This record gives sequence, C-alpha cells and structure tokens, in this order.
Amino acid sequence: MDLYKKSQQPLYAQLMKEIKDLIQKGEYEAGDQIPTETELSEKYQVSRITVRRTIEELCTQGILVKRQGKGTFVEAPKIYRKVEKDNNMSFSESCRANGRKPSSHVIACQFVEAEEWQNEFLILTDDKRLYHIERVLSADELPIIYEHIYIPAIRVPNLQVEKLENGSLFRLLAEDYHVTDFAKGRSTIEVRMASKPIADYLKMNVGEPIMILKSYMNDEEEKPLYISYEIIVGSRYRISI
Repeated sequence: MDLYKKSQQPLYAQLMKEIKDLIQKGEYEAGDQIPTETELSEKYQVSRITVRRTIEELCTQGILVKRQGKGTFVEAPKIYRKVEKDNNMSFSESCRANGRKPSSHVIACQFVEAEEWQNEFLILTDDKRLYHIERVLSADELPIIYEHIYIPAIRVPNLQVEKLENGSLFRLLAEDYHVTDFAKGRSTIEVRMASKPIADYLKMNVGEPIMILKSYMNDEEEKPLYISYEIIVGSRYRISI
C-alpha cells in the first residue's frame, strides 16, 4: 500500500491502518516481529519520526509491544476474565473462552508457616503450615501470570502438586478434595512496574506495568480455602470485577 501524502489523514494514521490490516489478514501473527523503523521508513517512504509515532500509538493500544534489545512484536489479544464474587472464572476457562490454549508450569512448591496477614483470613489454629506454590500461567505459550498460591496443608493432605503442571487448580480441588464450588471472599488490585526477575519469567520488559490481583477464596460452604497472589502482564489481560 502506498501512503497518500496529500491526504487529510496524517501519514502516521495511514501507516497504523496498514499495519493493523496486515495483522488482521494474518501476514503478521501474534508473536511475530515487525520490520525495524528503518525498514518501515524505506518501504513506505516516510520519515522515521512518522514510523516511531505509529509504533508508539500501536503499543499504547496494545497491538504491538517493544522488547528491549530485541525489537517490536505483534502482541497477542488480551484475555478477558471475570473474577466477580458469584461468577469467578478460572484462568483455564478464560483462555478457552477467548480461543486460547492454557498451560501452566510449576516453579516451586514448599511448606511455609502462615504469616499474620494470611491467618487473618484462613483462621488456622493447630496446623498453620501452608503449601506455597509458585507457577507461571500461559496462553498459547505466552506467559500471562506469575502466580503464588497459599493453601493450608490441612485442606489438601497429600497434595500431588505435579497435577498442576499444565493442570487446573480448580480441577485438582474438585477431583481430589471434592471442592466443587468457589466464592471470592474479597480481592484487591494494584498496579506496579515489573522487576527483572518477574520480567524474565513473564517475557516482558523491566519497568512495564503489571497488575497485582490478590484474591481470598472460599469454598462452597463459605469457609476460607486459599489465597492467590497473581502478578499479571497488564498489556495481555483484562479483568472484570
């Protein structure tokens, strides 16, 4: 496509439409690297300033993402997930609802003693041990969430954590512990900037925005079940609460 320099529509807006059209047609797919600023400038006969503004606008819209030292890539569409009190959607369910394939990788699992803020919700008496599970949740192999799960050992005796490798926590609780319904006690969300360890796990740039979703989950009898602490790539996720 040639850009029309005499058009009333700015050149950067024309170039944005061209790149969006190429993505829509599948010529650039999610995860693909687009040409460099120099290559785009030469191909469309526009200045690098115009190209740079185009890329910045598309990054702001969540269509492209810059990765330091690597280039600019097509960002996967955001996953939409409901985390309402009476309609809590698991990560796996939200992926499938958005036409994406969920997967998970367990980073670590260990016993820890419940801290005061955790015990305020879980109300443990004799056995205050928690399973602390860390894992990365991905959609179409693109990391979306770094998750911490804190669940009382007394609620999940003989936990087979290997079932969480490419598996669902909700399914494990239903099949092994007969917990078939869940209700959110409360939740909080805050925004921070990604540190290097988190950026490495989630394949994003240091300093990019991340959402912190802390959820306090009850079972079907409204008894405290577990706490999850999700570190979410802001550009890849949308939440309804």
